[in-house]
Amino acid sequence: MRKILFVALVIAASSLHSQSIQDLDFLIGSWQVLETIYPGTDKEYQEKGTRICEYYLNGSFIKCESATVVSTSGKERFYTYVINYDKREDCYRATNLANDFPLQGQFKWYLDKENQRIIAITPKNVIEDRFFRATISYADKDRLVWNGWSSKWLDDKEWKQVFNDVATRKSR
Repeated sequence: MRKILFVALVIAASSLHSQSIQDLDFLIGSWQVLETIYPGTDKEYQEKGTRICEYYLNGSFIKCESATVVSTSGKERFYTYVINYDKREDCYRATNLANDFPLQGQFKWYLDKENQRIIAITPKNVIEDRFFRATISYADKDRLVWNGWSSKWLDDKEWKQVFNDVATRKSR
């Protein structure tokens, strides 16, 4: 009897802390995007455009599709994030695809509800010779701020900011 009670308590406790794709509902909607690449450096440029995030594959994923224009060249750029929840790893998995780059980015996202942010990490980014980490602040549900950094080595002390993405909600 004690074993059954203990197992029931463990299951109940774990269900209180379990997450799902619906915990990222704040992403859903239509967004105006301003992305600054290599901010604060002599290589800095911007991309402006839109992002639409919606539930995908019967609500088990979120797909965010972006269409931007590069300020320095006027070229259009299209990229997508497909996000799902991985129960075994207790994290979200985000895969990034872009029309102008042959490789995909694979990210682990951890939801930090207390600080209203997502912490993103990947062993290597799509450039394949850098480690990558990012934060996405959702403290203001109508203005998401994403900052990303890369480093040559995982334990480097010098992480360089590679982008700042500000998405302002147009509609839900």
